[in-house]
Amino acid sequence: MTVFFAQPYSTDHTGFYFESTEQFEAGMEALNNKGCEEVEIQFIDGDASHAQLAQSVSIGQGDIDLWFDELEELDEQDTTRLCYLLDQGYNLDSALPKYEDVCLHYDTAKDYAQELIEETTEIPENLQCYIDYEAIARDMEINGEIVEIKRSLIVTNAHEF
Repeated sequence: MTVFFAQPYSTDHTGFYFESTEQFEAGMEALNNKGCEEVEIQFIDGDASHAQLAQSVSIGQGDIDLWFDELEELDEQDTTRLCYLLDQGYNLDSALPKYEDVCLHYDTAKDYAQELIEETTEIPENLQCYIDYEAIARDMEINGEIVEIKRSLIVTNAHEF
């Protein structure tokens, strides 16, 4: 459950906490009756991945229903994918249909390179010790094939975005 706070731009009014679209609409109706129409939406409590997503999306009063209808249900892996696309310059409307296409690998770039080569290439046993997986991983990063977004978390199809 995510908790937000609606902070009025007017210093004459007091904000309110809410956990659903219905609570937000009720609170806004009360503020509107007192002459306040605009609020800033602040993330207060919830999953750490949701905190990052709320910051990346910049949820406002005009799209708070989108949060509760679609974004709040995303798990940590999906929020990581969506935040990656938002960080790449996608807006929310174009990122939502694509975030499931982002491939994540939970390990180091070196381990990913080694796993990829071992799965796709038959390497004679006497040559296996000569392969420099760190150099291959570094080249993959330089070429934009993979991107490390956190320690031991990489996007493996970064060139598609």
